[in-house]
Amino acid sequence: MDSECEANTEAGPQRPTRHCAEHCIGIRAPVEAVWEIIGDFDGWSSWNPLYVETSGTLRVGEMIRFAVALDGMKPQKGSATVTAVEPAKLLEYQTRAFGGLVRATRYVEVRQLGPGQCTVANGEHMGGPIGPLVYWMLGEKVRKGLQDMNHALKQLAESGGRPAVS
Repeated sequence: MDSECEANTEAGPQRPTRHCAEHCIGIRAPVEAVWEIIGDFDGWSSWNPLYVETSGTLRVGEMIRFAVALDGMKPQKGSATVTAVEPAKLLEYQTRAFGGLVRATRYVEVRQLGPGQCTVANGEHMGGPIGPLVYWMLGEKVRKGLQDMNHALKQLAESGGRPAVS
């Protein structure tokens, strides 16, 4: 069902395509169930292989804290500011690294396909003066992490599971 995202991309916001790692997946679960899992930052570490530590609030302007584990690398701690929340549709947050030389925008976008079916587009755009270099070095690892996150989200949502309460 991964290919269904491609057929639905024209409906979403325009996003940069250069220096962007993205993975899309189809999920056989209601949008609301998927969004409940996505919106629980504190529960992400119970199911999410990419974000091994998380805390924060799903509200524009709020700070979220996390540790990201990319393949073959030690978990890296960071923080980001929530920049967009559209319930049951979009979560977006931005982070800066290396004194602002890298600016990354992360997004998780959910689209309903029909009753009990949706797609999730999960991506990161790397900008700033050295964003292209970071993308060149880590882009494939980031894409793999997004893919692993999406597959774990799919498994949890389709099993009717709920994120663990912290």
